[in-house]
Amino acid sequence: MNILIVGLVKNDQLVRLRQEGEKRGHTVHGCYRSDLVIYTDNSEFTPSLRDKDITSYDLIYIWAVGKRRWEWYTAAYYLKKNYNTIIVNKKTVDPDKNNYLTPAIDYLTQIENDLPLPKSAIISKSTSIKSIINKFQFPAVVKISTGHQGKGVFKLENEEELVVKVKELEDTAQSLIIREYIPNDGDIRVFCVGYKAIGAMKRTPPKGDFRSNISVGGTGDTFNLDSNPKVREIAEIFSQKMQIEIAGVDIMINKETNEPYILEINPGPQFLGLEKFALVNAALEIIKYFESLYSNR
Repeated sequence: MNILIVGLVKNDQLVRLRQEGEKRGHTVHGCYRSDLVIYTDNSEFTPSLRDKDITSYDLIYIWAVGKRRWEWYTAAYYLKKNYNTIIVNKKTVDPDKNNYLTPAIDYLTQIENDLPLPKSAIISKSTSIKSIINKFQFPAVVKISTGHQGKGVFKLENEEELVVKVKELEDTAQSLIIREYIPNDGDIRVFCVGYKAIGAMKRTPPKGDFRSNISVGGTGDTFNLDSNPKVREIAEIFSQKMQIEIAGVDIMINKETNEPYILEINPGPQFLGLEKFALVNAALEIIKYFESLYSNR
């Protein structure tokens, strides 16, 4: 197979995927999100990677596209329809659903499938806080809807702090999420490939911080999914319902009630931490999943 990973170029994850792919006879390339060019006239619609032929790829994994998502999703839809290109994740080529890659559809999907989620509110302006503040107790968490790797996430101790922080963020954030704070000693990143959990990592916050992300200094350790089957179950169901084939599902267990809650799903998850701390060959599992898609197309 000729494989393209969108959004990974000078990155250790691309190196790992290339290593495992080449062992099995595949070529794995990466490109910048900004490499996409679409030319069109009355008789032609041609996506390309600047001067490179994008139609030569058998499979395209849209790892991360950022603010250029809609152009990439349209190009991917066209390639699947006209060249039978395999696109991962499937959601990106479903024209009825790819417009809903927002926290709102995440929450609606959880509710419709009886999956546990913390109390949350999506707002755009600080003036909206008063309409929902009675739903929350403090401390509470506010998060930029497009934040990742622990960036844009804040713990607030009272309403005044919340208003100040939202005012600070509202002009640059697409939207903001207010979420109840769940007593915890870390969170669990469940890595799903093909809607199946291949491993999980317990992430513990660094001293003095409430965020568990490895990128902000959190520590990782293996989490045995057999010790809590509910965690595996809700991660697999959520990834399948969201049509996100390669997913990092973040789950937090309330340390007072032992109840799990889904925090979010990441369609472009980091997997080097999983390989390091959970001793799972995630790159190989991804390549093997690509092979299964190719053989069954």
